[in-house]
Amino acid sequence: MTIKPGKPSLMLLAVLGLSLPAQAQCTIASLNGTFFYTFSGSVKNGTTTASYSELGRVVADGNGGFAGTTTTSIAGVLTTLPVTGSYTIRSNCSGSGALTTTANAIQFVLQLVNGTGLTLASITSSQSSEIANGRFFRAANSTGSMCGSGTLSGAYGVLLSGGTYAAAVRIAYEAANQTVFDGNGGVTVTGEVTTSGTTSSTWNGTGTYFMGADCSGTAHITSPNGTVNYLLARVAGGTVLFLESDANTTVSGSANPLQLEEVLPQFAYGGGWYSALYFTNTTSIPATFRVTFTADDGTPLAVPGIGSSRQVALGPLQTAVIAAQNIGALAQGYARFSLPAGVTGYAIFRQSVEGRADQEAVVGFKSAIATATSLTWDDTNFVTSIALVNPSSAQANVTITAWDSSGSVAGTSTQSLAPGNKIESVMRSLSGLAGMAGLRGSALFTVTTGNLALLGLRFGGAAFTSIPTTQDQ
Repeated sequence: MTIKPGKPSLMLLAVLGLSLPAQAQCTIASLNGTFFYTFSGSVKNGTTTASYSELGRVVADGNGGFAGTTTTSIAGVLTTLPVTGSYTIRSNCSGSGALTTTANAIQFVLQLVNGTGLTLASITSSQSSEIANGRFFRAANSTGSMCGSGTLSGAYGVLLSGGTYAAAVRIAYEAANQTVFDGNGGVTVTGEVTTSGTTSSTWNGTGTYFMGADCSGTAHITSPNGTVNYLLARVAGGTVLFLESDANTTVSGSANPLQLEEVLPQFAYGGGWYSALYFTNTTSIPATFRVTFTADDGTPLAVPGIGSSRQVALGPLQTAVIAAQNIGALAQGYARFSLPAGVTGYAIFRQSVEGRADQEAVVGFKSAIATATSLTWDDTNFVTSIALVNPSSAQANVTITAWDSSGSVAGTSTQSLAPGNKIESVMRSLSGLAGMAGLRGSALFTVTTGNLALLGLRFGGAAFTSIPTTQDQ
């Protein structure tokens, strides 16, 4: 926990997330698990004020011991050191502790709160030359290993601040951007950087990231101005902590996931069809969200036993299923929802036909803000069917272009969808696409106004399966 070698100890108030019943009764075992913490502020040395940021990871063993590592950046100089410590907890859930590195030691008081979820820390130095504030967070995998590069995906809003240094002169630095992690180690950044409080410039780049099973990781973003490197930590609730690891920079901040709306473009029941939505909360904090069902004409779809919407409440690591049974005549529509960070899922379609075994397909959810989507089709001995939704409040005229395997155009079509409306069809039955029959190839669906969400299914004989689609937002 390095602030400056030889400086006096800091006093801090740390709010660490543990449950508080109505009459709080805690023991030393109440504080246990993995925590990431981030501090930022300034260190004053004589008349010079230097930026200070820190990102650390400690494990509380439930028996009064801390152990971990910490990386500190002071005036653009990074130091990574092991950190150890101790703590005590009183029955009213308050306590005290200490963390020590080879460079410095701090003491702190603490209060356990907030049901093991997101946690906070507020730090004020007892010395006027050291000012810092920050937060403690429970690691995202506090109840089991829930991290890895594949678990970090989607769009995040990012705020970074601190300073850069040139010949020991500090230049104030602020950045705001949208960072998109693709779940496969690729990252894209679009935003703006402000320096010295007055000069702003765009900052757009691409790069790579890695997230380990312990929820710590790295990111490397390349833009026309060069490559920027960060240490990362993923914490409960979906927040990602950042600390720039480049020389001559002391910059830190956090990223919060954008809760974007998603769509299951086809939801069918009755007439031989069953549909089910599966949702899992992979985090250590509760999550709630609402699922709504809409008919093809944009009106509410009243699903038997469910209604036109369903509130879903998931505790840590819990799973829920919403199923529409194969009862009565065929009804079709779609489902939409905004999943909290760390909640994942998929859908199942089951077709029942008398005289043969039931057939199932698994399908994924689609973004509600896409403007272009593509799929690969095969109509040689199969039939490609689609469900196409306009989830926006604007009219969408969808242009469909189909190419055969040689890259020649096999057909084009335009489908007009009113706000909130949907169509489902055998693809080659759409006007202009009859030339797909007997061929295989690819297709692109685009809109200039509104949005689209697309689902593809391939039927062949007694079996059917889903077709992956690729969205461009």
